[in-house]
Amino acid sequence: MENMWGNVIEETAPGTDNMDLSWMIPFWASFTDCVIELNERHIITNVRRKAEGASVLAGITGKSILDIAAEKDREIVAANLEQLKNAAVPYLRFQFQTKPGRYFRWTLAPFYKNRAYAGCHGVAIDVTEQTLKEITLNWQRAVMEEGREFIRIFDMDGRSLYMNPGAYKMAGYDPAAEAPPSEKLYSPKHLQAVHGEGFEVLKESGYWTGRGELIRSDGTLVPIEHTMFTIQDKKSEIVLIATIIRDITVFLEHEKKLEEARIAAEAANIAKSEFLSRMSHEIRTPMNAIIGMTTIGAAASGAEKKDYALQKIQGASKHLLGVINDILDMSKIEANKFTLSSAEFAFDKMLRQVVDVVSFRVDEKRQRLSVHIDPAIPGALVGDDQRLAQVISNLLTNAVKFTPDGGEIRLDADLAEEGDDSCTLRIAITDTGIGISDEQKGRLFNAFVQAEASTTRKYGGTGLGLVISRSIVEMMGGKIWVDSAPGKGSTFSFTARLARGAGGANVAGGAITGSGATAGVGANVAGDATAGGINAGGGANAGGKAADYTGRRVLLAEDVEINREIVIALFEPLNLAIDCAVNGAEAVRMFLGDPDGYDMILMDLQMPEMDGFTATKNIRASGAGRAETIPIVAMTANVFKEDVEKCFEAGMDDHIGKPIDFAEFLRIVNKYMNPLTSAENF
Repeated sequence: MENMWGNVIEETAPGTDNMDLSWMIPFWASFTDCVIELNERHIITNVRRKAEGASVLAGITGKSILDIAAEKDREIVAANLEQLKNAAVPYLRFQFQTKPGRYFRWTLAPFYKNRAYAGCHGVAIDVTEQTLKEITLNWQRAVMEEGREFIRIFDMDGRSLYMNPGAYKMAGYDPAAEAPPSEKLYSPKHLQAVHGEGFEVLKESGYWTGRGELIRSDGTLVPIEHTMFTIQDKKSEIVLIATIIRDITVFLEHEKKLEEARIAAEAANIAKSEFLSRMSHEIRTPMNAIIGMTTIGAAASGAEKKDYALQKIQGASKHLLGVINDILDMSKIEANKFTLSSAEFAFDKMLRQVVDVVSFRVDEKRQRLSVHIDPAIPGALVGDDQRLAQVISNLLTNAVKFTPDGGEIRLDADLAEEGDDSCTLRIAITDTGIGISDEQKGRLFNAFVQAEASTTRKYGGTGLGLVISRSIVEMMGGKIWVDSAPGKGSTFSFTARLARGAGGANVAGGAITGSGATAGVGANVAGDATAGGINAGGGANAGGKAADYTGRRVLLAEDVEINREIVIALFEPLNLAIDCAVNGAEAVRMFLGDPDGYDMILMDLQMPEMDGFTATKNIRASGAGRAETIPIVAMTANVFKEDVEKCFEAGMDDHIGKPIDFAEFLRIVNKYMNPLTSAENF
């Protein structure tokens, strides 16, 4: 074979005679790859001219031609073989991709034995490079003809040789018209950049990219990214210049949004840093007062000085508690875990409690507070009265804070909208304070931001109250806004949608004003049908007088020693006997040891060995003595709505939050220890 054909490799399937190579002579001079013979089932001979081609179609004898075709081309191969067998054609030429990924063009002719089809033979030529070039050219043609980019090609004399449909569309011209010159397409500034910097860089590196503006036929400007590159011939000489232009309107909008987001993130980081600094000041200031006054009170010899120190400690403690509550609320808002509860409440009673809380500050600054209630407001509403009270308290506290001594504050509560089962309230708090500029209004309800940096230094505060208030109001289906001008006071207004309650007539409307601390009257709110008004001048008074409970017995479950000491001290004026358990398991054992000997259980929640929830459930389920009816009151620092609800679900009757408010403590004790004589306290 090698004497006849030169460097030839012949592969013949086992069990077959070598093929007659004489028919190959006309083909061999023209084709340079493989000569193939196959019968009806498989390839029986494969002759390759060059050994280095063995990796392409080596080892194919004994296989069906379908076996070497890529999956996507198997149908094409099968159809051509069927035509060779049945159509009596002299030959067929077709192309397919083999499993290794190479493309071959096959020219096969049928041969016959005893006038019956016996197989076919022919040649296979590797056309991979040519095919890939065609695919690439087709892809490039599709990009140019079908793509949205602006593509234009110039010769070295600046003549436009080609402008694709995407270019006409981007520029707004008719493709049938003559291609517009560059002077009409580019803004003067961009044209100058192309002819100047663009061509200079193009000559040096063969590539230039810049940004500019394209002028559409209607005169509108389109922001673009303009790329130019050179096309060279085989001698590496530049023969053409290609231009590709992309509309970057969307990209610039995205880029702008990213920049705005970056600036906002930086501003947020600065705001949070300032917030942390402000929190440090807000926490350390009352802590300093508490520690300092504790030292002063301990060293004082006279009762008057000790009482003074204790009053200051109490005031600083309440302020610190307010700061902590704001931080916890804000944390829940950011974690999307801030929720509202729903219960029936009396609107005028809720408002009275809010005004009572802020009244002492009103008196201190000799301000005048008047409250006006729309008589159309239902007496009983359904919603989260504590959160509603929190919003009103925040706005009233701010009004008092930013209104000078002797100023005036007015609260208006109106029925803004009424439905069959619900109504919308509009609450407005107006003051004669320092006022707010338009720029400050834009920052007022943002988290961690106060209207003015100097505000913190002069008035203090966390800067979270309005943000928390906005979240509460929006969750109640309302909105909050402010009308103000520097030096002319402010009016903060909000709406809230609440369901109608089942009981109670509408509130008693009207307006009763108070003159402030100097007159000794305080501010009053119309609406209490029994008392004729709500006294806001005397401070909080929720507990009434404590009864004498000599002979009564309380079980206190509390694991922290100092907390037990505080409760024991609070109980001392009541003459109550107190038994202490240091965990829930011990509380259960003590109760079961004397199930009829206790009148009330005060239950902490977080205790070792057994928590308060489990202890309460075990007591209720025990069936011993008064297990099902004895009052069990949670006494815990877990004060969120969901915490209170969990207490009720566990079988508790009420909840006292820590730090313990003495008046609230007395009210709860009176409520459950002596219900018949304590009604006057509600």
